[in-house]
Amino acid sequence: MTQELGANDLGTFAYVSRVYNENIQLPDYKLPTSTADGTQTFFDTDEINLKMEIDHQRVQKITIVTPKPHSLAYMRVFEGFEFGMEALGTWINTYNRSISSHGKASDVVNGILASYDTTKNDVLTVSLTRAK
Repeated sequence: MTQELGANDLGTFAYVSRVYNENIQLPDYKLPTSTADGTQTFFDTDEINLKMEIDHQRVQKITIVTPKPHSLAYMRVFEGFEFGMEALGTWINTYNRSISSHGKASDVVNGILASYDTTKNDVLTVSLTRAK
């Protein structure tokens, strides 16, 4: 099925938004059901900046930036992708390594690479891509 996770990407935008929206518990952070190709910003609040790189309607990369990595908003937004893509596993430990060390950490779960980078000022950037 073309909507499922791709070999080189995270799936179609329609698929990614659907499974995310089915799992997000915060109505203000729902994704639209369609979007244009290119780098799209979906949320840009004081807690969450969420962008996706989309090529031919296939999601190449998801990036979440938050200055509040312990906030409920960040946790729920990330969980929307984590649960939606059935990528449960070691990412909570990866998150904790990055937060506690104020550095980089990454792990692959079900072929999806989660790369975390926390600055000294507690700004966390998380990128989700297909592991190569």
